[in-house]
Amino acid sequence: MSETREQAVLEAAIARALEQRPQAMPPEGFAVRVALSLPVGSPRPRRWSAGKALAGVAAVVLAVALFILAPHAGPSFSNVAFDVELVVLAELGAVAWVLARMQDGRL
Repeated sequence: MSETREQAVLEAAIARALEQRPQAMPPEGFAVRVALSLPVGSPRPRRWSAGKALAGVAAVVLAVALFILAPHAGPSFSNVAFDVELVVLAELGAVAWVLARMQDGRL
């Protein structure tokens, strides 16, 4: 009976030890040492991706196309210059929307 009691006490002690969370205590001044070991310098500048650069160039080209088409575009749907100008305006809006989404990091 003594062996069964000792075994029960041992199992209870093991169960209590397993249920307790170990306390992690970092050494004093650990955060300071880690901060001092990091290299000093400014963060790298953000680079433009090829997509952003291409969208910027496309916006400039579309804006120039609008200025070229403007004198020839009468407000009539039978006028080809007016139709092209509407398409260019829609494309410029789409490029601006894509650039805005890229800036927010959602695209």
